[in-house]
Amino acid sequence: MTKVEATNREFLDLFRGLESVKQIKGARFAVLVGKNLKELRHHLEPIEKAAVPTMKFQEVSVQMQELADKEDKDAMIKLEEENTDLIEERKVQLAAVEDMLEEPAELFLHVIKEAKLPEEITGEHIEKLIKIIE
Repeated sequence: MTKVEATNREFLDLFRGLESVKQIKGARFAVLVGKNLKELRHHLEPIEKAAVPTMKFQEVSVQMQELADKEDKDAMIKLEEENTDLIEERKVQLAAVEDMLEEPAELFLHVIKEAKLPEEITGEHIEKLIKIIE
């Protein structure tokens, strides 16, 4: 394992990159992908939990979507005005999550040797995984 320094946003991008290649065949590659996903999931879980909207906000969001589908702009404006505090709370919550994503962090991850990369891997995949390819 190697110490990798990055922002939480970069670790999130790496997690997504690993998710995009987890179906690619190759036993050793698959083991390294799985181990790294586990480490990253554990590290990113508090940020994910912090980003979950409240039930009340989810309910208002569903109502807003229904009104948007009906193209009822007046009702949408009214719903938004009735829930300004809730909407402001969500903005504050998302700003806090953004701050968390920008924080630097250190993780110990499994490096993937360039020679061990599967044939099916693409340049797009490599770009997302570059932090752990050696």
